Amino acid sequence: MHSSVTSSRALFATAGLLAAIVFSATAVACDDDNDIVTPLPPTFVTTLNGANEFPPKAVAGTGTATIVKNNATYTYTITYTGMTGPLTGAHIHGPAAAGANTVVIVPFDVTGAGASGTLTGTFTGTNNVNITPDSLDKLMTSGNAYVNLHTTANTGGEIRGQLSKQQ
Repeated sequence: MHSSVTSSRALFATAGLLAAIVFSATAVACDDDNDIVTPLPPTFVTTLNGANEFPPKAVAGTGTATIVKNNATYTYTITYTGMTGPLTGAHIHGPAAAGANTVVIVPFDVTGAGASGTLTGTFTGTNNVNITPDSLDKLMTSGNAYVNLHTTANTGGEIRGQLSKQQ
């Protein structure tokens, strides 16, 4: 066979291989399955215990709080156990860092809440005209809002946890 024919075949084979590689790479890069990743709603969490109260409390009670914001509505779930008695109050307080106390900005309904249990519900704003929902989000994200639970034995708060944004 003539060397120019062999060279031409090698050139066509190489060109064909390159075309296949480019086509495959383009097909992968131009995936048309239109995957849309919807971001999860902002979620704020904390773990509650007596050591986090100010001043700290030597109590057995513990708990967790989760607050999820969907559009303008917040949904909360607070699970707790081992309190010294039935709940007399449960709130979000702010602005305050760990080691400081401040005013209630969101009260939770504790009707019928015992020494252990779960509180659930929703809210759309605060009971403080100076703290908008956007401000509340910033306080919870920065760790400057806290949840605490109150009992008759600990009227200022029995267990507490600073809220933070879940990553």
